[in-house]
Amino acid sequence: MYRKQTTLWFLGILTLIVLGFAFVITRPFLYPFVAATILAVVFYPAHQRILGWTKGKSGKASLLSTLALLFLFAVPVFITLVLVAQQAINAAQYLTRQSAEHALFATTMAERCLKFLGRWIDLSKYDIRAVVTSHVQQAGVWVLGSGALVLSNFASLIAQSLMALLVVFFLFRDGRGWIQQAEESIPLPPGQARKLFRNISDTIVANVYGIVFVGVAQGVLTGIALAITGLQSALLLGLCAAFASIVPLAGTALVWVPAGLYLIFIGSSWKGIFVLVWGIAVISTADSIIRPWVVGGKVQLHPLVLVFSILGGVQALGFLGLFLGPVIASVLSVLFGMIREEVRVDDGNPRPIVAVKRN
Repeated sequence: MYRKQTTLWFLGILTLIVLGFAFVITRPFLYPFVAATILAVVFYPAHQRILGWTKGKSGKASLLSTLALLFLFAVPVFITLVLVAQQAINAAQYLTRQSAEHALFATTMAERCLKFLGRWIDLSKYDIRAVVTSHVQQAGVWVLGSGALVLSNFASLIAQSLMALLVVFFLFRDGRGWIQQAEESIPLPPGQARKLFRNISDTIVANVYGIVFVGVAQGVLTGIALAITGLQSALLLGLCAAFASIVPLAGTALVWVPAGLYLIFIGSSWKGIFVLVWGIAVISTADSIIRPWVVGGKVQLHPLVLVFSILGGVQALGFLGLFLGPVIASVLSVLFGMIREEVRVDDGNPRPIVAVKRN
């Protein structure tokens, strides 16, 4: 007869091995699953209201909640991507038609600069006109290819979105039971287990709020700057900037940097410089001000820890790091608090009472 400790060690090691294989199998679906989990956590209060309207019919309420998310989130995003792709194609066609005129302007400006530098450096071997014309044409081809790439990825986007909605449905229907099973399975007192899971939920919700607020603020600021300069499609570009704010590292610079350079390129130098300076001084700093303020108000983390957890998460995990970085830092903070409580108990001090909010 095997001892209980030996059996537990064997089961634990076997579980880790199987979990490793399970991760390899499910890794291609990691993004849809994480997206579904985030949506389920954020919109669970709304789902509870729908559950009340359906008089506790879990399956019907989950279906209605999932359909509501489809029309509330997926449809506007899909329409926006179509408009962005169309605008990219139009921009590429316009850039191709105007390449000769813009190349002449850019060549003149470059020749003036090189003429000034030629007083000290021999630059006679460089054919500036050919180089500029070639790069302008390549830019048009690149933008056109980007628009085609966006269109070609629609099928993959739709498939992943449908998969995420399917996962959201089951999370709405069975998620509460799964969490209760997890709370009962981990070797922690019920109060601490609930506190841990509640902290994860609060961090996800707060981070989503931070992303939404930052996106709206940066999109509005970008649209204002482009509208001041008289650039066409300022509203659409502002909307693109709002969505681009979630892109790791680059963010809204994917919108206002090309816009500023384009204005400089067509001869509106001061307008282009204004857009670039506005982007660096105002749009970029909005992220570092708004996100810690929104997220830090719900998650008890020092702003410096929050900023580094977001940046480190993005660098290590890409887009998922925006969510997992703050979650990891917040869970680590809670675990340190639990360790302090256990140490106090071992020292003979009474265990503090953990207030648990029951839903």
